[in-house]
Amino acid sequence: MIIAIGDIYVQVPRRDGVRQLMRSTQERVREEPGCLSYRFAETLDDPGHFVVVQQWRDQEALDEHYRSRAFADYQARIATELVRDSELRLHAVQESFLAVESSVLDISQDD
Repeated sequence: MIIAIGDIYVQVPRRDGVRQLMRSTQERVREEPGCLSYRFAETLDDPGHFVVVQQWRDQEALDEHYRSRAFADYQARIATELVRDSELRLHAVQESFLAVESSVLDISQDD
């Protein structure tokens, strides 16, 4: 499995438009063969700093993504919104597992 984690720095006044671009890109990329997960999120303490976390079945699937129309469209549209170059780190992972068992929490309160 390949995990890619990237930092994207956009012009603060253009965040709303960038969010829409990221939402539509997420939807398109998640449909690509070999894509296990693809998410954008904005950091809490640094407006305009977004993070993308991607999980791919293997390097071949990621390489196919780089040749996809969704990737080309995103790159063309995000280029004018950036304040600095984005950074992407790739991690080749042999195994992935939950550190603790997930469970549904009861958040109801007795008032």
